Amino acid sequence: MPVSRIFAFLLAASTSVCAQMGGVVPGIDSGLLAKWDAVMPLDATTPLNIAGTANGMPLGDFSICFAMKIQAFAGGDHSKELLWLASDGTGQVHFDVGPAHALFCRRLWKQSEAIAMPEMNVTGQWQHVALVVKRDPKQALSGLWLNGVERNSWNEPPGNLVLTQGEFLLPGVLPGGQIAGLRLYNRALSRPEIIELAMLPPMAGLKPKLSPFGDSMKVMMGEVIAVLGGTEAVAVVEDGAMEALLMTRFPGSRVKLRDLAWEADTVFRQDRPMNFGGLKQQLERCGATAVVMMFGRQECLEQGDAGLTAFRVALEKTVAEVAAVTPRMVLVEPPPFEGVLIARNEDLKKYAAVIEEVAKAHSALFAPWRRGLQSRLTRDGLNLVNAGASRAGQSIATLAGGDLPVVDENLRALIRQKNTLWHRHWRPANWAFLHGDRTAQPSSRDHEEPTRRWFPGELEKYLPLIQAKENDIWKRANELGGKLP
Repeated sequence: MPVSRIFAFLLAASTSVCAQMGGVVPGIDSGLLAKWDAVMPLDATTPLNIAGTANGMPLGDFSICFAMKIQAFAGGDHSKELLWLASDGTGQVHFDVGPAHALFCRRLWKQSEAIAMPEMNVTGQWQHVALVVKRDPKQALSGLWLNGVERNSWNEPPGNLVLTQGEFLLPGVLPGGQIAGLRLYNRALSRPEIIELAMLPPMAGLKPKLSPFGDSMKVMMGEVIAVLGGTEAVAVVEDGAMEALLMTRFPGSRVKLRDLAWEADTVFRQDRPMNFGGLKQQLERCGATAVVMMFGRQECLEQGDAGLTAFRVALEKTVAEVAAVTPRMVLVEPPPFEGVLIARNEDLKKYAAVIEEVAKAHSALFAPWRRGLQSRLTRDGLNLVNAGASRAGQSIATLAGGDLPVVDENLRALIRQKNTLWHRHWRPANWAFLHGDRTAQPSSRDHEEPTRRWFPGELEKYLPLIQAKENDIWKRANELGGKLP
């Protein structure tokens, strides 16, 4: 299904998304039977013994994952063997590299039934593969994943795969290739765990050494700014003024903004759909090098003066979690209330003071509210209108230094288009069919090849669209204020 049709389908379909508290991935070594983290060549015949299999090791649910880098796909009509899971000399699982840029997983305990994943079209680069077997006679809960994206799924009936004198074999027929991070689990891995493993070395690129912003929000080349917060943060990103001002202030820097905000998020709770992943993983997945945090307004409305101590503790925890990814942080003073809520502004000032103190303690920037401009900020005393969202964005952009120019509407239009594409990629509607509790439904897979999952792969096609729109943004920013490098 083409990308243009995905969003309409997602909106039309019903959803049963289960919310869960955002958090870190639990112990990634739970259920781990064996692992080989070293980088090993694929052109050497190497047995990798699995401890504890001499008397037989039953595997019900299980997972195999590894990173690989191959120099060429198999030519002709035949596949080349990449990796075996062997028991008493008999291959129980084969991973084969085939022609047409394909990877095959042959499950020999099912009369050599093969699952094909033909989307691997990159050689000379690391690819992460995960086989997850979750036994259910009726639902397609077992799957084959590539680089954290589920490509195939099928139902696996109850039973055990019994390993005796088990070992992994590298048959040695793929010259010049490498394998690393080989792991065997006695349980089915979850999506956040597969993504976490896919981001470990050697898959992880060399991260730049990051330093706090200092006295101003001077962005570096290729900066990726993630935005966290609730309804106000969502409004600021959708408005586009902040992003446009930063692009204009730093033309040629190729800044990217990634909206991770979610309506009703607070420092106390950031609910996400099932299998979405916690905050640290979300920041790492989008490649964040800087983070803007907008919290305090909803917390003040809900708890008032009595909630200040709890707010400080929760904000400290959130900032510390962000700091584990990047020290380049901006904490924003909440916009004031209006109308019938105006009396709450005295409490809101106290929350702003806490935010400023926490920012200082963590060497983060604090963005004070840009006062002195008279205009209506909200439609009901609480929810920001465009003018209020623009003012909040200006408060953040002021940290970059210099006078704020008038926002270029052509640039803002491009930014809004890009952020719409990002929103559809990052948090699509009907998550239950994508990675939640309805992935086994027929509508989430190819009607001609039922093991093929079209949903996850199609959503990845948004990434080049986002990149193309960012190229247009950078070009417009260059026209307004400088030259691209």
